[in-house]
Amino acid sequence: MILNISFRNYRSFKNKVDFSMIAESSKSKEENVFTQPIGKGDNIRLLKTCAILGANASGKSTLFRGLYEIIRFITKEPAVVGNEISAYDPFVFSEDTKYKPVEFSIDFIIKNIVKYKYSIVFDKKNIIEEILESYPKNRKIILFQRSISKDNRLLKHIGYIGSPSKNKKIELFHNQPMLSKFGTDIPDEIISEVFLYFKGVDIINTVNSRMLSSLNIDIKEASEKNSNFLNKLNELIKLADTGLNEINLSKLAEDEFNFPNGFSEELKNKIILDNKYRLTSFHNLYRNDQLINNKEPFPFDEESHGTKTLFVLGGKLIQVLETGHPIFIDEIETSLHPYLTKMLISLFQNDRINKHNAQLIFTTHDTNILDKRFLRKDQIWLAEKDEFGNTDLFSLQDFTDVREDTPFDKWYLAGKFGAIPNIKSLVNLFID
Repeated sequence: MILNISFRNYRSFKNKVDFSMIAESSKSKEENVFTQPIGKGDNIRLLKTCAILGANASGKSTLFRGLYEIIRFITKEPAVVGNEISAYDPFVFSEDTKYKPVEFSIDFIIKNIVKYKYSIVFDKKNIIEEILESYPKNRKIILFQRSISKDNRLLKHIGYIGSPSKNKKIELFHNQPMLSKFGTDIPDEIISEVFLYFKGVDIINTVNSRMLSSLNIDIKEASEKNSNFLNKLNELIKLADTGLNEINLSKLAEDEFNFPNGFSEELKNKIILDNKYRLTSFHNLYRNDQLINNKEPFPFDEESHGTKTLFVLGGKLIQVLETGHPIFIDEIETSLHPYLTKMLISLFQNDRINKHNAQLIFTTHDTNILDKRFLRKDQIWLAEKDEFGNTDLFSLQDFTDVREDTPFDKWYLAGKFGAIPNIKSLVNLFID
C-alpha cells in the first residue's frame, strides 16, 4: 500500500512536492477508506482511490512519469559503468536547479504489514544518496544505505547492508541503485520483497499506444490461462452496456501465419507475438425485431475504440483487485463514457470487490468524478503551475472552507480551487 510519495527537482516539480494516500480523520464515505495494521499494535487509515486534476501542461502527470522512471531505473535498467542515468530529468527553467540532483522518496507497506521508506538522490551521472528503512516495531531500522566519496567522479560506490558498523558491504557502480542488486544478484528475505513490491506497481498511460498494445497482449495471455479471469472480464464488459454478450479468445498456430519468402525471423516473431490471439465478440442477432441468436460472431478488432480500451483497462484492474497491488492510471477517462470511468473507480471503493485493499491513483479531466457523494475531499488532488513553470500539488483537504458536503465540481469549475486553464480570448486573432 502507498502511504506517501515525494519529489524534488523532477521536471516541473522544482520544489518539494508531497502526495499522500493517508486518510484524514473525517468519517465521511468510510467505504472509500480502509484500516491497515502497521508495526506492532498500530493502525493507519488509507485511501482506496485518489484523483489528480489540473489544466493541460499543469504537471499532474509528472508524479506518474517520475514514479515510472524511478521503478524502471531500479527494476529494468542494466547498470553500465559510465552511462548517464536516464531517470535524471531536473527542473530546467531555473539556473538554481537545472544541474542539481533529483530527490525521490516513497513510504509504503507490503504484505508483512511493515512500513518501509525508500529514498534516492541522483544527478546525471551518480547516485548520491540511497537508503532503505523499515519500521517493524514502530522504530526505524536501516536495511541498507550507500556511501560515496566526496569526489563524485569515482566509478565505485560502497553499499552497507544494515548499519555501517556491521561492516557488511557490497560494491556498486556509481549509477547502480543498490535496491536493484537485491532483485538480481543478492537474495534477501526482506529486501528482495521490497524489490518485488516495486516491480508489482502498475503505471499506465492510456494515451500511449505502445504501452496499451503491450498491455493488450498481457490481458489476452491472462485470459487464455485463466478462464475465471476471462469470465470476470466478460461480465464487466457486458455490464458496461457495450452491446457485447461475450468475448471468445482463441490462439493461432504459427502455421496459420503466411509470410512471404525472405521475411526476417525477427519481424516474424514480432508479428506472431502481437497477433497470436484472435478475439471474437458475440452479439444479439434479430429477425423482424425478434431475437434469434445471442452469439452472432463479430471481429473484436472492429469494435469501438472505447470497448477495446475497456477490455485492456478493465482486465488490468481485475488483476490488480486480485493481487492488492497499487495502480496508477494517467487520463483514466480516455475513450470512456463518464459513467464507465466512474464505474471502474467504484470497483476499488467496494469492500466486497476490493478485498485486498488495492489502491487506484489516477489523473483525469473528467469533472463528473468530483461528486461529493462519490469522493471525499482528501481523495481529490489538484496540480497547478505558477508563472515560473513550477508545479504545486495539493488536495482539497488543504482548503479550510471546504466541507465534505461542498459541491466540489461546481467550485472547481468556478475556479475556487485554482488548477484550471486560464484561457484568453482569440477574437483579435481573427479580426483584420
